[in-house]
Amino acid sequence: MKIPFASLFLAATAALSFGNTPILMSYQGRVSDAAGVLIGSSAPVNRTMTFKFYSTSTGGTPVYAEAQTVTISAGEFSVLLGNGTGVSTFRGPSAPAVTPYITLPSIMNGNIYLGVTVDDGTAAADPEIAPRQQLVSAAYSFRAAVADSVVDGSLSTNMLADTSVTTNKIGSNQVTTVKIADSNITTAKIATGAITTDRIATGAITNDRIAANAVTTDKIADNTIATADIGNNQVTNAKIANESVNSVKIADSSILNEDIADGAISNGKIAAGSVDLNKLVDAVKQSLCPPGTIIAYAGDTAPAGWLMCNGAAVSRSGYADLYSVVGNRFGYGNNSSTFNVPDFRGRFLRGRDGNAARDPDRGSRTAMNPGGAAGDAVGSVQGHEFLFHSHDYQDIYHSEYNGTVTLPSNRGSGDTDGDNRGYEITRTSAARGGNETRPINANVNYIIKF
Repeated sequence: MKIPFASLFLAATAALSFGNTPILMSYQGRVSDAAGVLIGSSAPVNRTMTFKFYSTSTGGTPVYAEAQTVTISAGEFSVLLGNGTGVSTFRGPSAPAVTPYITLPSIMNGNIYLGVTVDDGTAAADPEIAPRQQLVSAAYSFRAAVADSVVDGSLSTNMLADTSVTTNKIGSNQVTTVKIADSNITTAKIATGAITTDRIATGAITNDRIAANAVTTDKIADNTIATADIGNNQVTNAKIANESVNSVKIADSSILNEDIADGAISNGKIAAGSVDLNKLVDAVKQSLCPPGTIIAYAGDTAPAGWLMCNGAAVSRSGYADLYSVVGNRFGYGNNSSTFNVPDFRGRFLRGRDGNAARDPDRGSRTAMNPGGAAGDAVGSVQGHEFLFHSHDYQDIYHSEYNGTVTLPSNRGSGDTDGDNRGYEITRTSAARGGNETRPINANVNYIIKF
């Protein structure tokens, strides 16, 4: 594709003004195809144009690249460079450029050359137009170059427009206390967050320097004012706006019981969800639901703060509160660093006998897991069993009188007639029933508090 250039120059999107250098470049040109026909001669067309900036006139790798969809009409186009999107594998303003992204003004140092590629609308690779064009300074750029060579102390306060010197234009420690006249810096001149704690000398700001209500909650960095910095009774209820002090502004354990007046915190002062279980003291948590509490649970996964009663071995140190209660009564785990939680899967729970004589076999109860409790102790288990009993019934045994007959030892007495004899004998019924002895039941999971 043949593409002759009409012009290349820098221009601001607004009127030129000293101290307000633009960050975009205006670029215009005229393009034609290989046959000399102007692109978009019959109707405007949109083409992708790629703009690459180099530090050399030939060869090398672009220091910045961007692509734009450009409307070309009768061969002419106009774009604002710096408004495009990044190009893969090169540095640029946005994805898919290589990160970190950069802006066009950041490369304007030394000789810069512009190479342009115009998509001809086919799948074939498009060559870069040669030769590359070198960028040159416009009038405002020469004025900016003069500003770079200003002699120390040559700029006075009267030469600076209000707000023309921002925080990022002032080097660290460049403005000292002796450089600032009393009352010259008002609250309106200080940007939010511009003055940090390390910029203020100890004792430099006294009470008489602070206007009433000038220091609001959003001006104070979290945790920068310690308890020792606040005099007794200096902060009264009238100085604290409603809801200005929330949970995130209060360091853990910084407010003690004796710091809170009786009735000072009502339900209306506590936001929903602002006090979670982790913020409650251990005594309160214990009173609500102490470790070792076991309850029936309809879920399949234990909620926070609970474990499934599935016999798993868990860490003694990780669940120290629970271990201090149950110890090894449900099993000693690996006998060093773990212990077993109870295994209640498929089991009914029974209250410990405790010498109540309701469990006649309490002394023969066995351990749930190796190392666990046995006998009349929490954690021991029993297999299923029927109370000892028997079922007998009577039957009649008949035999012929003539012939040899073996009589049962448990026969009754008497003959029924002269030819036949009848005897009563005891028999055992055939086995009936299922796989276990159980009451009507429903499945639940058991969970234990840790």
